[in-house]
Amino acid sequence: MFNQLINHLGSNFLVKCSYNQISRRSVVILKRKVRLPSQPSLLSPLVVGPFLKERPNYREPRPVADFIYEEVEDSEKIEETKLKLILLETVDEVGVPGDIVEVERDYGRFSLLSSNRAVYASPYNLNKFKQLIEAGSKDRVGPSSAFVGPTIKRLANDVIIVVMNNEHKWTLKPCHVRIGLRTAGYLVPEECIQLPDTPIDGPDIEGKQGKDFAVTVTINNREKVNVRCLLHHNGQTLRLNWNRKPRYILLDEQKELLESMPCKDALEEDEYNLVNES
Repeated sequence: MFNQLINHLGSNFLVKCSYNQISRRSVVILKRKVRLPSQPSLLSPLVVGPFLKERPNYREPRPVADFIYEEVEDSEKIEETKLKLILLETVDEVGVPGDIVEVERDYGRFSLLSSNRAVYASPYNLNKFKQLIEAGSKDRVGPSSAFVGPTIKRLANDVIIVVMNNEHKWTLKPCHVRIGLRTAGYLVPEECIQLPDTPIDGPDIEGKQGKDFAVTVTINNREKVNVRCLLHHNGQTLRLNWNRKPRYILLDEQKELLESMPCKDALEEDEYNLVNES
């Protein structure tokens, strides 16, 4: 099909579309290296008589030079710029309403623009959503950051090991939980960690080793999430499958809270059991 198009096209420019990749808008623009001489039309007065009647589609054979092209532009070789958008809704790990962000073109078109979660950052839209853009984080409704949602989900499904001394007396403090969070990959200031109302003292290997308690972590001074922690004495061996069910609760006052909280590997174990039962 493409070769026939070349043979019958008399212009000096040619645009070739890759049909199997049309969704990617792949376009190659070619230019004839040798310019074609002007040719008379088949309906021209110069073409008369039997020529028009007997062979109306006749064309003189073209030299090989007519089919030599040079590349003018190839869309696949052009580095695409990112789309500049104004977010109308909170998008995880992208931004909150009113943020002007730059995203990949395909992601912006098919995920944000098509679902009306964002608009182009054109001069008209910049003026239209001026109040939304200039609104401070305190006036915005919704998450305080685009990363709050994923962070809360990870913290709520994780189990933080808090290691305490097995010889000297101690009382659990936010700094101990902060170290456990840092070991698990979370950087949380001490002032953002709220401990249970009942003090936790030790060491008590027989009564408190390997048991769960919950703390509350505040994110951006707005969102709060309950985090499951496991008390572990230094030098002791954690029980087998310590991060799976059954769970052992340290404080009776937190029994209902801890039972309602998800557990990182307990969820995976439940899904595994459901698959096996089916």
